[in-house]
Amino acid sequence: MQTLWQDLRFGARMLLKSPGFTLIVVLTLALGIGANTAIFSLIDQILLQRLPVERPEELVVLRSPGPKTGRVWSDGDDAAPFSYPMYKALRDRSEAFSGLLARFAISLSVAGAGQTERADGELVSGNYFEVLGVRPALGRVFNQEDDRTPGAHPVVVLSHAYWTRRFGAEPAILNKTLTVNGTLMTVIGVSREGFRGVQVGQTPDVFIPIMMTAQMTPNRNGLDDHKDYWLAIMGRLKPGMSRAQTEEAVRPSYRSVLEEELPLMTGFRAERRQQFLDKRILLDDGAKGRRILQRDTGKPMLILMGMAGLALLIACANVANLLLARGAARRREIAVRMALGAGRWRLMRQFLVESLLLSLMGGVVGVVVAAWAIRGLVATIPPSMGALGLSPELNPRLLGFALALSALTGLFFGAAPAARATRLNLESTLREQGSSVSGGLSSVRFRKALVVSQIVLTTVLLVGAGLFARSLNNLNRLDLGVRVDHLIAFSIAPELNGYSPQRTIAFFDDLRQGIAALPGVRSVSAAESPILTDSNSGSNVTIEGYQAQENESVGVYHNRVGPDYFATMGVPLIGGREFTAADKAGGPKVAIINETMARRYFANRNPIGSHFAIGSGDRVRPDIEIVGVVKDSKHGVVREEKRPFAYFPYAQEKNLGNITFYARADQDVSAIAPSLRREVERRDNNLPIYDLKTLQQQVDESLFADRFLTFLSICFGSLAAALAAVGLYGVMAYTVTRRIREIGIRIALGATRGIVAWLILREVTLLALIGLLVGAPLAFALGRAAESLLFGVKAGDPSVFAAASLFLALVALLGGYLPARRAAKVDPIVALRRE
Repeated sequence: MQTLWQDLRFGARMLLKSPGFTLIVVLTLALGIGANTAIFSLIDQILLQRLPVERPEELVVLRSPGPKTGRVWSDGDDAAPFSYPMYKALRDRSEAFSGLLARFAISLSVAGAGQTERADGELVSGNYFEVLGVRPALGRVFNQEDDRTPGAHPVVVLSHAYWTRRFGAEPAILNKTLTVNGTLMTVIGVSREGFRGVQVGQTPDVFIPIMMTAQMTPNRNGLDDHKDYWLAIMGRLKPGMSRAQTEEAVRPSYRSVLEEELPLMTGFRAERRQQFLDKRILLDDGAKGRRILQRDTGKPMLILMGMAGLALLIACANVANLLLARGAARRREIAVRMALGAGRWRLMRQFLVESLLLSLMGGVVGVVVAAWAIRGLVATIPPSMGALGLSPELNPRLLGFALALSALTGLFFGAAPAARATRLNLESTLREQGSSVSGGLSSVRFRKALVVSQIVLTTVLLVGAGLFARSLNNLNRLDLGVRVDHLIAFSIAPELNGYSPQRTIAFFDDLRQGIAALPGVRSVSAAESPILTDSNSGSNVTIEGYQAQENESVGVYHNRVGPDYFATMGVPLIGGREFTAADKAGGPKVAIINETMARRYFANRNPIGSHFAIGSGDRVRPDIEIVGVVKDSKHGVVREEKRPFAYFPYAQEKNLGNITFYARADQDVSAIAPSLRREVERRDNNLPIYDLKTLQQQVDESLFADRFLTFLSICFGSLAAALAAVGLYGVMAYTVTRRIREIGIRIALGATRGIVAWLILREVTLLALIGLLVGAPLAFALGRAAESLLFGVKAGDPSVFAAASLFLALVALLGGYLPARRAAKVDPIVALRRE
């Protein structure tokens, strides 16, 4: 222990004697360690952390792939939702689980403490907290008695975060009433601190019993509907039971449920009926909750972590090169210490201690860099990405990661230089005069190998950045089918304030007319489902005159829109007419379809005047007249393929409860935003407005994941290129110093300055070329791994590889120019006198 303390003190003194060297190394490592820690913070929160509940390893997520008929409420996994009757049957009949819970995310309008605001809610079964093992921080949580009678349990549990944020963590909140979606509800408790629900990225503020569904979703009640698939189900395994064993145990009870459901599944042909009966319950690991965000972000996060790791490896190679040069400069010191009796292992340990000191200092600064980077990354993630609740703060896990990474980094870049610095010929080294820079040919080759490895890794990062940049450029240039300029949107949900559908439609019509009369507004319309928010609705359809193929799924996506919608959005009308104020409830049912639907279902015939119906089966009669055809436009996401789409007048929707208004202005749309708010408040000042933004902002949010990936990959590629240039400069500068006498002799014998400069640049070119040739296949492999994240570009895109090669050539030129210039200016007389 005493010798280790001596090593630490001596190492600290040596580093203080070389402040420039120490500063460069610490900053280099800080960038690498900080970047890795920042990316790991996102991976830890999204991919690694378990739910803060009792024995999370026992939790499972239920899925049942296979045919369904009716309405499916999906957040990306159509196999996950179940109807409430099906959940109830599984809960009551199956003895394979310790418990089964159900939940459904909803939006809320909460009035209390003198204000009304929009909040995130969750309808949950009475055993929700019991199955999870979540205790209250205040009051009590739900139990089975809160899940008995529809509409008879007006109670809520607040999340700890919402209680703290909205009510200042006031204990007196217990037994107080809040108006939630127009219904008086009593607060009976607050959930424990740190519990944010069972799905990463969703942070419910208020938990409500499922029995209150009709009151919370005024225009629908799925409690009795066997064809309404909306509930996500999670279960807890019995002690000693595996997932496979539980799947087998639940099969008989699930089969009996399906047999009872089958007569209700009208429209199924014989084969589909058998497929319905053959469905099974699949159990996914639920320790980390419902993995929706994990599924969508897992691959990008791992690719970013790999890029950050490559950047750190390049930083390590750079530091190793610096340590090799430092070791060569200390050869006489090492020889003297060895002559005085110091063993090689003792000296190696000294060098490793210095390396660890450097890495730990780099780690400390890296934590500061990470803290800044994490705050920046989390702040840029828009709420629409479904990644709410991510913390920008450092925690003990991140600090432990940074410490472990720092220690590992120190050993990684310090071992080889320590071994090489202590491997020398004692006698010849002591006879050297001055501080020779000669470290031997093998040392030079090793340093060049490190530079080649830097160029290899830089090639991989540059090509990766190029692929993502090219993909983003393709997305930015994509024709969306709508005009995004001078268009602003906002959403309201009157149903959450107790409006009936009829009153809601009247409110929308009146508000639309009021907005149209505002100065500077060119046109205004509305849509039930906002575009480019990854929100879709679809149904099976029966089309007049269309004969479906066997097992063909005849379906369309659809939206409900207002008069002049296509003119406002800038979507060209191909034939027929737009919706007008005359297309209202009680009038003839009408629809407008896109050109893809027209081509698919109305080939070689004019769709205008034809009819179709929502639903399928022998009893369905087409009763909706097609009055127009419009060009294709993007609806859910920018990346989506063309697909059949139908539009209906929102005034003919029986259960309309929320809508998004779109206003096109003659001027800067931000100037009319206050006027839009005033128009809503003038009609109902308790109606919250949300998602007020321009359509361009919505497009940017839709492409956020691509922008995020591209930005960080460019950052890592640029950092790698800068480190590679510095590493190349260091090696070539060392090479020039080592060969100074040779260069002087060449010049004395008649070599021109240009020939001498090319002598150095040729070596730089060779190193860069070797690195490029080795790195290109690795870059191609990275591209193949990330190809599913790209749009309109392949892993082997020649333009990307050409651009990366040119950039690497520039990096090599920057790294070799100064050493080549120095070599060309060598004075032969001074060089020949050099010892």
